[in-house]
Amino acid sequence: MPISGSSAVKSSSDAPEIIKCVASPAEARALPPGSVVGDLYGGVTFSDAVAHVLESRSLRGWREVAIADVSWTIIQLNR
Repeated sequence: MPISGSSAVKSSSDAPEIIKCVASPAEARALPPGSVVGDLYGGVTFSDAVAHVLESRSLRGWREVAIADVSWTIIQLNR
């Protein structure tokens, strides 16, 4: 199912696609397991309601990673 308004970036062939925009809790619930959602480090892209849904679907929670010398805050959805 396409997510309206979502955008993604893939920084290298080894890096996962990072979804950078999730506009609503419904969109967050519609993302498939295995999706990686993120923001540039220090950014505040997601509403509290969207962040809550993302956090409830992740086993590890938010983490900082560097991909191609760019710092990201990401969360991987496991469920």
